[in-house]
Amino acid sequence: MNKKNSNKYPKLFEYRIKYISRNSRGHNYHYYLAENAKKAIEYQLEMMDHKHWEIELVTLERKTFSPYASKHRWVDESDILTQITQEQ
Repeated sequence: MNKKNSNKYPKLFEYRIKYISRNSRGHNYHYYLAENAKKAIEYQLEMMDHKHWEIELVTLERKTFSPYASKHRWVDESDILTQITQEQ
């Protein structure tokens, strides 16, 4: 792929959003591919509105992967949750 086309598509990261539903005892996860944490939350909020979900968002994590590590890990980016809730 030449350099001109490499900027055509943004790099996507995998995000995992932990949430609690009213009817559930435990937590569940939704997964999104997004450019950044804010976009992942925007997708989640859009789905909550569209599907009329009444859930509480608990954490937001970004998946990191190193070709030299045997496993991936999740990096906490939950600070964006407080920023988004303060804006609304």
